[in-house]
Amino acid sequence: MKKSKLLALILAGCIAVSSLTACGAASGTSAGGSAPASGSASAADGVSHLKIMGTEGWAPCTDWNEVGEYSAFKTLQGWLDEAKLDVEWEVITAEQYPVILQTRLASGNDLPDIVKVHTLDDAALLALAEQGLIIPINEIIDKYSAGPAREAFNKTFPSVRPLTTAEDGNMYWFCNVQNKYYGDNNDANGSFSILYRRDWADALEIDEPENLEEFTQMLRDFRTKDANGNGQQDEILFIDPSSFRTGIAQWFDLATGTIALDPQQNKIVTPWKNPNVKAYFAYLNSLVNEGILDPAVAGNYELLTQKRAENKIAAMWDYTNAMWNEPTVQAIAPDALYAPLMPLPAVDGVEPASMSEPGQMVWERYAVTKDCKDLEAVARLLDIVYSEDYATLTAFGEEGVNFTYDEEGVMTSCGLSGDELREQRIAEGAMLWNGVLPRVQSVDMRQQVSTCDDYKRDVTLALIDYDKKYPDQLNNFLALPTKEESDRINELQANLDTASQELATKLTLGQIPLSDLEKEVEKLDELGLSEMLEIAQARYDRYLANMPS
Repeated sequence: MKKSKLLALILAGCIAVSSLTACGAASGTSAGGSAPASGSASAADGVSHLKIMGTEGWAPCTDWNEVGEYSAFKTLQGWLDEAKLDVEWEVITAEQYPVILQTRLASGNDLPDIVKVHTLDDAALLALAEQGLIIPINEIIDKYSAGPAREAFNKTFPSVRPLTTAEDGNMYWFCNVQNKYYGDNNDANGSFSILYRRDWADALEIDEPENLEEFTQMLRDFRTKDANGNGQQDEILFIDPSSFRTGIAQWFDLATGTIALDPQQNKIVTPWKNPNVKAYFAYLNSLVNEGILDPAVAGNYELLTQKRAENKIAAMWDYTNAMWNEPTVQAIAPDALYAPLMPLPAVDGVEPASMSEPGQMVWERYAVTKDCKDLEAVARLLDIVYSEDYATLTAFGEEGVNFTYDEEGVMTSCGLSGDELREQRIAEGAMLWNGVLPRVQSVDMRQQVSTCDDYKRDVTLALIDYDKKYPDQLNNFLALPTKEESDRINELQANLDTASQELATKLTLGQIPLSDLEKEVEKLDELGLSEMLEIAQARYDRYLANMPS
């Protein structure tokens, strides 16, 4: 995006600044103390003042000013006091935040020291950096960090620098970060799977399917034998056929997006040019024709919620270890169990793949503005945010309050209900401050599966070591785009994504014959598919080159 376009976008909200700021921002002095009206400063007593502007997180309370009553926030406040940091929180509702953020940045005056900038894209943020409105944080960390932030950015979360370093070599924002581990594996991927009604299969004496044909027959049997017992053939599979993020697509050895990463080839690919794509859509179309995949429901997550509560979802795509589906149907089916499947062979001679969530993830953004005068204070804050204790407090809460450790060191929830948590003012840190400070989490996969049933636990752990997998988060493997790349991405991305989704849907429904597939892919190339593959490959190569050795 050109600088003039950015300024035009930002200035569009200027008229509303006074009214929006008045009704949309809340000064959280009761939660975090008081501070000067703008900018940062250090008092004679050595206490540094920082102003942070962000948006509401997932707070269980109804008013930001109540967060100070929660034990996790009190712990955070204690760390800030020890670091001699007095923080003023400027919290704005999520609905109003984009306009207020743009307006404040457009004015260039009276900026907070730190601002959450998650609503701005790469081009807009890099334009702000070019104007000097946001400043490099790598210089702050390298010069002032006492250790934790430097350790996190250089070692604990090794993908942070490759993913957030701009063309000029600087990092202009810090982020939410995650790493998952399992034993000695410091990059243990999460996973997605097809989950099926194991309780229905047991009742009908159906063995767990071992290939695509057996899986399909099981879905047929669920319908013809009335697995849910309501007298109708309404048991259905739920996936989103407009996307390749279905789990089943990976059984056909298809990557997860229009532009995706194939870690086996170490290459950026597209499923549209995979020889198995035709067989995949032929399969989806056959499910539509049999009524197993209902076009009226497919891809509609509101209808998924309804159909699941009505005990009609026979199988679905979700996290392998998801524990939230069964409670939604327990009123009708108290023994419901959505069990995950390992990848099933779908094409002769082709090894099926799994769909993974990267163990190392970076998302959302916070920037330091030009008005910040105390950079050493920012480093002290970042040393707190990227410490091990903060990571635990953010993701899981406090030991003895939210969780305990068993004899093997596995974290176990204290098991308080939602009402008890609210009454006792207990929450994980991210529930309270996810909108004004980053979410940082190191996740022991043993803890993630400790409360799972045997099916979910076994498959989750097996998929950590499964050789063939396609990650669902391409952006977690791409260096920031250059200005030229960013311009082309902005020109091509939206139209290409729309065309890809429409083509996938029409092929699934049989509205476009499979014999026309090659011609349709040529149309995608005309919209920039091949060029986008080249851009993504260049960014991936830069990411690999910048990874710590």
